[in-house]
Formats: sequence, C-alpha cells, structure tokens
Amino acid sequence: MRPEVLAGIERELRQQAQSEGIVHFVVGVAVFRAGKLLVVRRVEGSHEGMWELPGGGVEPGESFADCVVRELFEETALRVVRITDVLGGFDYATRTKSRVRKYSFVVEAEGGEIVLDPAEHDRYQWIDSDTVDNLPMADDMRAAVFALVTTHPAR
Repeated sequence: MRPEVLAGIERELRQQAQSEGIVHFVVGVAVFRAGKLLVVRRVEGSHEGMWELPGGGVEPGESFADCVVRELFEETALRVVRITDVLGGFDYATRTKSRVRKYSFVVEAEGGEIVLDPAEHDRYQWIDSDTVDNLPMADDMRAAVFALVTTHPAR
C-alpha cells in the first residue's frame, strides 16, 4: 500500500474514532507465512497466557504505520517490508483508558528468526483456522484472528 493511501486511511479512521470520543489507539500486526498467521502468548498482566497478534499502543504523534513497524520489530525482531491491508477495528477498555480502538494491519515481513521480547511474550505459533479455537484468546481477539485466517487473501 502506498504511503499516501495509508495516510489517507489513517486520517479517516482517526476522524471516525474521534467523532465517537475515542482518542487512544492500538495496532495489531498480522504476519502470514506459508498460509499461517503469527500469534504470540502474553506473559503478564490481565491477559497473561492469552494469545494475540503482535502489536501495541500508538504513541502520541506516531502514525499507525510507524507504530506497526516499531511494534512488530520490538515484539518479534521481524521487519515490515510493507503494509498490505488495514482491517476494521474493535473497541475495549483498559485499567487506565475507558475506550481504546484496535486496528489490525496485514503486513509483508522480511524472513528471519522470531525473537520475542521476554517481558511481553513467551511463545509464538503459526496458526490456521483449525488452531484458533484451541488457544486461549480474548473474544474480540479471537474474532479478529478467525477473520484473518479464514478470509484474508494473504493466507
């Protein structure tokens, strides 16, 4: 996806969210290899032991695209080649924020070994639609992951 197209999508997503009173954003990063999706298992906090897409919070002044690149590298040591798709978001609450909107971004990533940040995740797995129901996930994450592994063209 061209940077100017991605920037336009981000503007629209931010405007829509802000019109609904949402100003905090998180990105999930979907990486496929050999038709399987990368998920990681959280080690601490309220989602300890839960599987999720790599990703994290968008910092003040940071674009969604920059956050995707930063978070994927910080959490897996994989480098983004390009963002290929943006998927619809879902909202949730945290201990400190009443509403956060999470968007998932599908990326092409360079090959290479996955190196997890042990402060955040202790395992990774490449999954397909047959595996989704066997892993503990938050309901909204399960819905997003299931949609990715069953309908996304990158699979």
